[in-house]
Amino acid sequence: MKPFTKLLLIFIAVGFAIYSMNMPIYEGSIFIVCLAFAFYKTTHLPKMNIFILYLIVFTLIEIITIAALDNFVYGKYTGFTENTWYFSSSLILNLCICLYCRRSAVYFLREEPKLFDMANSLFYVFMLYLFVDLYALGENFIRNLDRLGFPEEEVRHLWEVTHMYYNLEIYNSILLSLAGICLFASVYAHRSEEALSVEKE
Repeated sequence: MKPFTKLLLIFIAVGFAIYSMNMPIYEGSIFIVCLAFAFYKTTHLPKMNIFILYLIVFTLIEIITIAALDNFVYGKYTGFTENTWYFSSSLILNLCICLYCRRSAVYFLREEPKLFDMANSLFYVFMLYLFVDLYALGENFIRNLDRLGFPEEEVRHLWEVTHMYYNLEIYNSILLSLAGICLFASVYAHRSEEALSVEKE
């Protein structure tokens, strides 16, 4: 099977699994599985292992945060307040991951160029995550301007601004599939390079 076909199948499988589960905690769990696989396949690359390990820690923090919000926020406040908590938390955590990937990419480019691709590609994926989070958070405020003191008659038509609210799971499924592809593609590239170097020897 060709590498592109493998990556396409991974994209479809991961995306379908995440969308069918339809829960943020499951999304994080699947991403941890992808990271664990990449960690296992790159044990001979200590710097990449450390990079992946930190990503696992960030993802665990995200899962714990979602679980805490489910216990202490969900069902206890208005939909506007709950959504603000969830979207803000996701935005902050994804921003941390994005900045970490960017910093790692710069470091790898200077110290270990062959490890640059994974960190750099994940940086762009999490940039898209940030865009989705900002869109969802902004949409949440726009849809609830009446709760912020604006006259209800003037903002009533904005209650129908719900594109991201109803499609957030789809976008997250696509982005997490892209993150999985970045991981698997980087692992495959490194293993192919090693195989070629062994053949040359």
